[in-house]
Amino acid sequence: MKRFILFLPLFALALGAGFVSCSGSSASSRPVRAESVAIWLKNCTNITWLPRQVSGRYDGASARDNINQTAAGHAAKRSSYGTAPGGYVRLDPRMLRAVKILAEEGYSFNVTSIAGGSHSRTSRHYAGLAIDINRINGRHVGYGNPYWRKFLQRCRELGATETLGPGDRGHSTHIHAAWPRT
Repeated sequence: MKRFILFLPLFALALGAGFVSCSGSSASSRPVRAESVAIWLKNCTNITWLPRQVSGRYDGASARDNINQTAAGHAAKRSSYGTAPGGYVRLDPRMLRAVKILAEEGYSFNVTSIAGGSHSRTSRHYAGLAIDINRINGRHVGYGNPYWRKFLQRCRELGATETLGPGDRGHSTHIHAAWPRT
């Protein structure tokens, strides 16, 4: 009994920090606040967030920076190199909720870009509507990964209207899912 009593505070701490699991239900139809979903996402052990740009730059606009900024209630920073416009943008709650559902469904994945990085001039990344992922269930995205097609299809089912991956120009090593502009 003493062991249980000693363990209980540690379990409560781990649960409060979000380290226990990524399971739960996102079936609610009520509006979702980006901040609350981002807090859940940053603590989910099924998701890793690239701490720099794919280009190697550290500019405060990495996927990890973007999710931390949103979890803190701030706008996400955009990069300001290449075609990136700089400035800040609020991440779309529809996209964040879809990412949460994917993690709850058991996918593990690595997010490489949200609002940062250099993409096409009209990229939905700059509007806080797109996400790039280069690993799914421990395997690099590519034709040899048996999960990327189903993952991308699931993004479509969750509202993404722009989905690209292997076979699409510039997307042989990652998938891109973007939600519509409102």
